[in-house]
Amino acid sequence: SEVCGLRWSPDDCALASGGNDNQLLVWDVAASASPMLRFADHTAAVKAVAWSPHQHGLLASGGGTADRCIRFWNTVSGSALHAVDTGSQVCNLSWSKNVNELVSTHGYSQNQIVVWRYPTMQKLATLTGHSYRVLYLASSPDGETIVTGAGDETLRFWNVFPGSKSSGGGAARGMSSLLRTTIR
Repeated sequence: SEVCGLRWSPDDCALASGGNDNQLLVWDVAASASPMLRFADHTAAVKAVAWSPHQHGLLASGGGTADRCIRFWNTVSGSALHAVDTGSQVCNLSWSKNVNELVSTHGYSQNQIVVWRYPTMQKLATLTGHSYRVLYLASSPDGETIVTGAGDETLRFWNVFPGSKSSGGGAARGMSSLLRTTIR
């Protein structure tokens, strides 16, 4: 099956891979050439994969258009925790390194970015501005800004977690698109 999502665990001991076969695999890179865990609850390709930097073994994955869910897994016990239906294709996931919040980017049908508080999955912010699916997501080294790239050939910079390291604030504070850059 084609691999379409990869992410190392924060301790570099495990690798999570999502595939077009709707499966999420977790590999113990030191011990075996076979996956140590296999989760098959998604109903579409698993492109979005993210490990929590706040809780050892907590893994999030996002499914494609036919699935639309962000699912959470305990890789220590090998169990499914819970899922939230986002209403659209999940393209990327990224945990804030500073606060226990998760960013998801979406394609069909909403083409937006959502910031969630974990574990309640309360939607803290919905960021719009891309006209096509949001294919790429990167966080700044300080964890305060994210950059998104979409099929509309733009990059957008979002100040999602300003001052979150020192104040304990998170996404509920000042959302703004800092810059729109056309790629072509």
